[in-house]
Amino acid sequence: MPNFITRTQAQVAIAAIDLGSNALRAIIVRKSGDSIEVVKNFREPLRLGEDVFRNGGAITPEKMDLTEEAFIKLLHNFAEYNVTQTRAMATSAMRDASNGSLLAKRILDATGIEIETIQGKQEAKLIYQAVRGQIPELAKKSALLMDIGGGSTELTIVKNGVIQGVNSFNVGTVRLLQYKQEELEVKIEQQMEKMLKFIHSYLGSKKPDLFVGTGGNLRRIGKIRKKTMGKSSREAFFSEIDHMEQAILSMSYVDRIRRLELDQNRADVILPAIMLTHHLMEKLKIDKIHLPKVGLKEGIILSMLPHPPKEFILKD
Repeated sequence: MPNFITRTQAQVAIAAIDLGSNALRAIIVRKSGDSIEVVKNFREPLRLGEDVFRNGGAITPEKMDLTEEAFIKLLHNFAEYNVTQTRAMATSAMRDASNGSLLAKRILDATGIEIETIQGKQEAKLIYQAVRGQIPELAKKSALLMDIGGGSTELTIVKNGVIQGVNSFNVGTVRLLQYKQEELEVKIEQQMEKMLKFIHSYLGSKKPDLFVGTGGNLRRIGKIRKKTMGKSSREAFFSEIDHMEQAILSMSYVDRIRRLELDQNRADVILPAIMLTHHLMEKLKIDKIHLPKVGLKEGIILSMLPHPPKEFILKD
């Protein structure tokens, strides 16, 4: 075996797991000087929220089996990359699930990985820690951070690098899939009123200097922008979001998979995500959204370190 491969395998790594309502995501990072570098990303589209939000609040036995299998698969990968420390967090679906503690115990027994089920406000604060390392302007400006998940959407108000307020709203992409198009519009408008009330309580009539979006669907919107327009995937303008919403609304599920190269489990949830983004930008008259390639799992990694790294080197 080449020496450089042997050296790489011998390096200590740490891992973070985000058990979300739409998917399980994990990340492995290694220290590189004063920086940390992502060496592997994982994603399993488990859709726990599909059970919890539609089936009376319980995760089905079949979905429990799939989740346990996904964690066992992760454990094998962690061993391959010499992971010595792991932290796992679960969000909206596990918060709402009547049998979430049972699933957590099964995973602990099978893998030794303990899952922390966190509240939306803690989730938002961890995401902010990851975002501020990617957008230095947050230190001197007002900002609105929006993380769209499968079960909930978190909003964070920041002024001069300091969090002023955090709120979690029960409106996520998987949760919204149970509604037809007309009902979807109504549900989003209802939540939009609550969101605007929260934002105005901190910013008054002013709009934020920066608008930042995180979550898998917003990262995908950035990738669509790069693919179709040849422009940066780290931002998007209101006119582009407006065009994307109209285009996606006109496409069938199959067309979204073929024309936008979306995974099957992304082709349905991207519509409510882009509708939420479009509505909020329109209401606040925001022209641009920043789309850093970080989220909860990167925030979890930072929470495991004694000091913030000089640089967080991401992997596309």
